[in-house]
Amino acid sequence: GDRLGNILSLRNKGAHIIAGNGTYIRHGYMYASITGQVMAAVKDDDKSAESDGNNTWIVSIQQSQQQQPQSAYAKASTSICPQVGSVILGRVTRVVRPSYAVVDIIAIVHTESTNGQSSALKQQPYIIPFHEPFAGTLRQNEIRPQSAIELEISDCLRPGDVILARIHALGGEKEYILSTAETELGVVKATCESSGYDLVPVSYKEMECPVTKVKEGRKVAKPRAAA
Repeated sequence: GDRLGNILSLRNKGAHIIAGNGTYIRHGYMYASITGQVMAAVKDDDKSAESDGNNTWIVSIQQSQQQQPQSAYAKASTSICPQVGSVILGRVTRVVRPSYAVVDIIAIVHTESTNGQSSALKQQPYIIPFHEPFAGTLRQNEIRPQSAIELEISDCLRPGDVILARIHALGGEKEYILSTAETELGVVKATCESSGYDLVPVSYKEMECPVTKVKEGRKVAKPRAAA
């Protein structure tokens, strides 16, 4: 996406910047992941500090109504819709080497703190399925923490895998940009290509067939602690 500014230089001047809908921060710069109008607003709980000039600003992209991602179900019901920061359950439908995977977002995973980071996943979640799947994209550099461009995507996930992912940003083609970089995100269910049996996790990067003992590479989601 288009680069919006250098976050580190703004922070050195006393400004605090948070990425909102349609924006994300990488290597000290803020980028836009969708087209639209750039908007900046003072964070609600920070408005009392407006006089000292050290406000926390949320920068986001406002889309027109026609641009916003929607499924057929979302048109009829706006009460359940994925949001940036939400943890979702998805099914990988296609892997496009070497750059990205296409994911059907089939459910949202709620916890007591939906927009929290990985600590929220340690709480007991409950799943709300969608009537219609939403479109998601998992890019190569969002699969593992600090993943390099040389990472082989087929060693991390394959078509048919069920994954836990976090919505990182809104995409430009009515899709959601996903991330599995947190340890508790990644593949939670996969099938052995040779035997058809469900694979069993044996490490953070491998799963094993219980029958043939064949190992396959995956970005495995760390099991959540019981509540």
